[in-house]
Amino acid sequence: MRLPTVALFLVLLCGPAVAQAPSPTPPAPRVTLNIALPPPADHRLSGLGPPGRLATSADGSIYVATSSFQPSPDGVLPAKSAHIELQGYTRDGAQKYRTKLPVQAGVGPNGFNAESLGVVAFLSGEAAVFLSSSNTRVALPQDERSVTTLFRVDASGKVQSAASVLPASNASGAFYRTRFYAPTADNGLLVAGGYGPDPFNWWIGKFDAVGQRAWQAGPGPAYPEDVYGLAAKPDGSMSAIIQEVGQASGLSQWYVARFAADGTPQGRAPFNTLGTSFVMLPGFWVSAVDIFQTANAPALVRLDEQGKVLGSAPWPFDQTRRLIADGDGVAAVVCAASGPLCFVVRAGVDGKIRWQSPAGSFTDIARTPDGQIVAVSWSADMLSASLVRFANP
Repeated sequence: MRLPTVALFLVLLCGPAVAQAPSPTPPAPRVTLNIALPPPADHRLSGLGPPGRLATSADGSIYVATSSFQPSPDGVLPAKSAHIELQGYTRDGAQKYRTKLPVQAGVGPNGFNAESLGVVAFLSGEAAVFLSSSNTRVALPQDERSVTTLFRVDASGKVQSAASVLPASNASGAFYRTRFYAPTADNGLLVAGGYGPDPFNWWIGKFDAVGQRAWQAGPGPAYPEDVYGLAAKPDGSMSAIIQEVGQASGLSQWYVARFAADGTPQGRAPFNTLGTSFVMLPGFWVSAVDIFQTANAPALVRLDEQGKVLGSAPWPFDQTRRLIADGDGVAAVVCAASGPLCFVVRAGVDGKIRWQSPAGSFTDIARTPDGQIVAVSWSADMLSASLVRFANP
């Protein structure tokens, strides 16, 4: 079955303390950058949606997509206006550009009905934004019209193209809800997650440099399904962690699935280890198993590409909301089972915490080329946000 923690948007925040605090207390990181992300005048930022709004490039530049809206008088009718902007910053924190994207989607009480909003940075200095929306929650004539667009933005912040993304199937009212976005060696883009009217089937798509879909895998045979990990390789091939439901049996099964650069399936291997977050390190996958999924304590589990368990380590956090590769280890947004706050941590695959940030509300993280961790950090009232970059103590 679809895991309850994954069904939540990342705007649902994490616990005020770690349930099983590591001992000794890990050191705090150094803060090397702290940049406010102000909304347009008379607008309010919105943190709704899955992760993926943050990306870093090879030169250390940071890109973040922000969604904002001007509230309606009663907070029930559609917002007076809505914006989605892509903001680019140099490694030193100077703003390179702030670009308003030409979004053509319905507006709800909290702005555009963005079910997916992801950013990718390319070696060329360009960036791409993947946006999928659904108007099914808005009492307007275009209720059933979903809009998915792939924007390509050049190094100066100018929108080069806004390509419409075709539906993945002919299912009525279906839209994309994706949470993995990765550049490919040929300047393309991999996107993965779910597709459907909710609940979702798993889906993966490859897009070329001009925003056209080169191939897709899925949608899956039944639901609820999802993609829980995605890794692009230097040769153009890719590996993914997929949860699939048998069409006849109705039973859920996890797979490590491999695809060639042209999307040709290269095999899949079933496995039984659960997890809400999977990330690939050189030679193996790492899964973070949450407290909701096990009768035992949470753990980090290592798997090879055939799904074989290579080892596991205790993981002193109830929930892992975001997990990324970090050299020979991982970085993560972690939380306790209840309460409003989370932490950013850097750790080894042995579960040992290298540093832990002060408590806060974090919705995304990314790694810089020099090994720092940048995060989107929110105020307690979720009305303002900033980019914060952490370095080793």
